Amino acid sequence: MNIVVQQPTRPGPAGDAARRIATWVGPGIAAPDGSRAAALYLALGTTIATTRAYTAGSLAETVGSLAVDTLPMWERSLGLLSGEGGTNAERQQAVTARWRAIHAGPALNEITVTGRSFEATLDVVEIAQADVYDTDPKAAQRIVVLLPDAVEASALTRARLAAALTVQAPAHVAWSLARGDGPDLDPFLCDDVESQCERDVLQL
Repeated sequence: MNIVVQQPTRPGPAGDAARRIATWVGPGIAAPDGSRAAALYLALGTTIATTRAYTAGSLAETVGSLAVDTLPMWERSLGLLSGEGGTNAERQQAVTARWRAIHAGPALNEITVTGRSFEATLDVVEIAQADVYDTDPKAAQRIVVLLPDAVEASALTRARLAAALTVQAPAHVAWSLARGDGPDLDPFLCDDVESQCERDVLQL
């Protein structure tokens, strides 16, 4: 025998919570739409749904990649210029990258993770000291960050990457941004119509 529990039918999170309460209480209290019991269940459901949404929103604000209301505070705390006027996604991206740059180590894979905050397909190529000693003896290590053509053409993306690398890369590491699909440097040919001297790097 199926016992039917009369419940309010309002849709949405508040109604869902109200119906769950009514189910727990059972059929002893009928709560059809318009009844006092339904109004009570809906009031409790509204409180529960509002509290749940507020808690979820508050938890999101503690993570820079999800924050919305506290983005200005995240930017100030990480030494970033205010991104006011940009989209929330762009500002969250910048906050995520700066957080990683500050708290991650200088290892190649950690620098790659930071860079991929801006571009998922980015590659970082390491060049040994022996390969650059004749041209830059002060550089104990050199890295090249390779970006897809369209991404590298963005002055904003280059500026944000440069800001992150300046924070994360140690002083003995020389770095540069260039276009390429990785994981190795693309050959640079002066007679290649696709080559652009200011955006390509020489293959060692």
